[in-house]
Amino acid sequence: MSVIDTRCPSVSALSETDSVCEVQQSAVLTLPSQAMLVGAVRVFTAELLQRWRIGGEEQEAAVLILDEMATNAVQHGRSRMTLLLALEDDVLRISVADSGPRTRFEAPAVDPDEHGRGTGIVEYLADRVEIHPGSDGCLISAWLRVKPHSAGAGEPDPA
Repeated sequence: MSVIDTRCPSVSALSETDSVCEVQQSAVLTLPSQAMLVGAVRVFTAELLQRWRIGGEEQEAAVLILDEMATNAVQHGRSRMTLLLALEDDVLRISVADSGPRTRFEAPAVDPDEHGRGTGIVEYLADRVEIHPGSDGCLISAWLRVKPHSAGAGEPDPA
């Protein structure tokens, strides 16, 4: 697993037409598309958003959005997934791109009613969603309005 925290990440792994260089905070995480790592993605996201002073329902919505997007990358994507979280003013951008060779996902035996809702959940929670399928993978991005809290509002100081 590799973590890169930078002001202006390289987004070539996400989309050649995208730009996130005008952000206040950003983080990129690239890891294998494995179901056992989705929990680590949730923890990474929650801790990062806490550090950025985004909490409460906004944090819960962002973590759920990223959870659904990462799960889709594991189930339908390729061997690697790259996650991007970027905060600009009051908008949090959440992106997941899958890349690499195709992998075979063995879906666990579950009730069919428990599948197929991930993208709908993302669309319900986010203010905007874009999906860009390609021959070498898929990029899904969601934008969520957030209000970072000040350090004096009961949130821990990230320093």
